[in-house]
Amino acid sequence: MNFKQIFNFKQRIAELVELFKNITKFDFLGRLKGLVNDIPALVGLAGATLMFIGSFLPYATFFGESLGMYMSFGFGWFVFVLSMAMLGLVYFKQIFWAGLTSALCFTITFIQGMVLLSYRYINSGVGFWFVLIGELAIIGAFALNYFVFNKKAEAPAVEAKATVVETPAAPAQEAPAANDAE
Repeated sequence: MNFKQIFNFKQRIAELVELFKNITKFDFLGRLKGLVNDIPALVGLAGATLMFIGSFLPYATFFGESLGMYMSFGFGWFVFVLSMAMLGLVYFKQIFWAGLTSALCFTITFIQGMVLLSYRYINSGVGFWFVLIGELAIIGAFALNYFVFNKKAEAPAVEAKATVVETPAAPAQEAPAANDAE
């Protein structure tokens, strides 16, 4: 699959709109049963769950006092809301949008982490690492879905081997001599 097919935003938006149009007809229990075989979705759900849990854990320590994600630089609520959105997106097989959202959250979390590390008296806590690993897992689910598992579907299961068929050579015919015709 090439990048034009993956990042076809018109098609991706149409898929998302179609999902919301048919949300009442969605088979929630059937999707839950189908998750066992959907490895990218399992990785994405694990990552979104790590982000959700990490948003409640101590995000940073400031002179021995733990700061939650919401108190550290003001973007904690944004990452929390997006982690909830990513849980839903991955569940509804919208790995593309979950990966894109996770890349946005990863950027925010990475910048926050660099700011935390720039101050000597603030250390990043376990919540920061949960969120960061969760975001990377969702980005990994995106990569698995579009670059690993789709390639296997495109490639033929068994490649046909080229066989050389030898045909018997026709016996060489002698050209008529020029003197014989006269």
